[in-house]
Amino acid sequence: MVRDKGLRAVVVGAGITGLTSACRLAESGYRVTVIEARDGPGDGSSHANAGQLLFDRVSAMGSPGFLKSLPKTLADRSQGVGALGLAAPGNWPWALAFLRQCSASAWRRNTRDMLELARLSKPAFHGFLDRHPLAFDWRRPGKLIVHPTEAALAAAARTADFQARFGGRHAVLTAEETLAREPALQGTARPIAGAIHLPDAELGDCRAFCAGLVGVLRDRLGGEVRFGTKATGLVRRNGLVQALATPQGDIPADLFVLATGRAAELLPRFRGRKPLVGVRGVSLTYPAGPAAPELSVTDAGGKFVVLRLGDRVRVAGFAAFTDDTTPTDAECALLRDKGRSLMPGAAEYDAAPEAWAGLRPQTPDDLPMIGRAGADNLFVTAGQGSLGWTFAFGSAERLLQAVAQ
Repeated sequence: MVRDKGLRAVVVGAGITGLTSACRLAESGYRVTVIEARDGPGDGSSHANAGQLLFDRVSAMGSPGFLKSLPKTLADRSQGVGALGLAAPGNWPWALAFLRQCSASAWRRNTRDMLELARLSKPAFHGFLDRHPLAFDWRRPGKLIVHPTEAALAAAARTADFQARFGGRHAVLTAEETLAREPALQGTARPIAGAIHLPDAELGDCRAFCAGLVGVLRDRLGGEVRFGTKATGLVRRNGLVQALATPQGDIPADLFVLATGRAAELLPRFRGRKPLVGVRGVSLTYPAGPAAPELSVTDAGGKFVVLRLGDRVRVAGFAAFTDDTTPTDAECALLRDKGRSLMPGAAEYDAAPEAWAGLRPQTPDDLPMIGRAGADNLFVTAGQGSLGWTFAFGSAERLLQAVAQ
């Protein structure tokens, strides 16, 4: 039961992080208003992300292996990785901080901390669904991460063994076992030496979930969501934030939460602030084909994923440091060809797909900023990167803990 504190909270951002935070604040007793510049929920990074919920197998991007493979990856344009955006002076602080996270010890520390946040999300996510059932094409089919060579598979197995210290299950499969586990891979043109099987992996439509959260907030928890309203600044007085400034007028409240990838534009300087950069991903969503996959399948060599969401199949990939959110014809053609080469019958690849590109706000160490942000009543939860869907409920729990302190 919601306990009415009579306190007002304003949350900036109606993506998965903002709406999850808003619902949990409302459940704890706050009268919540969500402010969103776009016209609908989940229209930014949450719109058409890969849909994966990996509560026990997340990993930091920064590592010695990442640096070692980067020149080859950048030279191979089919990988869809672009770092030219980091040459912009405004991104230099992020790039320098990221380089400091590429040691073996930093990777282990960051991966451990990411796993702790992801594992906090799992019971909170399912507990919320027990209280507020929603339809969003959720399944727990498991996942395959296929690797093109024996050496790559062995390295992935070592990583999985490290991750397993913090919970979760995995198995290393041969090529034959991989094809048997997911029949949609039959006829693949991609090299497969084997795979890491994650039996507990879940998936769902993040945008549909965001729409469901809006309904929960408005209809069950007494909250409000204002779309088409851009936050332009913070009205501060005597060390506290008094109101959120918007073109439609100031919105007063007792508590303010910045839960958007653009949070850095509003954040004051505070201890623990991290630079953010947008990492652009692309996805194509097709009608399901005659041999749509049951499992979510990542091709580690090609750096893309194919999965089924209800009667649709999504192919997602690419990671480019840029502010451009328009998918190009070349990107769409490359991603389509990758999906077709991995699973020829998975999707109606000749149909016109729903093409999407979105910026995933990322910190140098892959750990989001969650906590007080320079004023006693101002908080931030931002920088969840490509794991916003997985981290959302864990981030909301951390936010509630910070607010209570």
